[in-house]
Amino acid sequence: MPENKQKSEPDTPSNPERISAAPRKRRRWQPSNALRSSLMVLVGFVSFVIVSGIVLYKPIMYGDMIENFGIVMMLTVPVIAAVAFRVGLDSWLDAE
Repeated sequence: MPENKQKSEPDTPSNPERISAAPRKRRRWQPSNALRSSLMVLVGFVSFVIVSGIVLYKPIMYGDMIENFGIVMMLTVPVIAAVAFRVGLDSWLDAE
């Protein structure tokens, strides 16, 4: 059978180095576990300051109606916020 002269050659570059030089996807920033834990502690501390400012403002100004409510709030909310931040940070950074 005669070859089709109009058929073009496959799209292969003449330079073999170009084949392996495909554009690379940029790697996402991967902080160390120590930095992730430090960020978690920082978020917990910031939420502690915010919650303590809100919770303690009224008792200092007007008196506390519920015994130890402010202390319980100041100890639980920052822990929940810090753990939620760490879980979100880990899932976002480790997603590929």
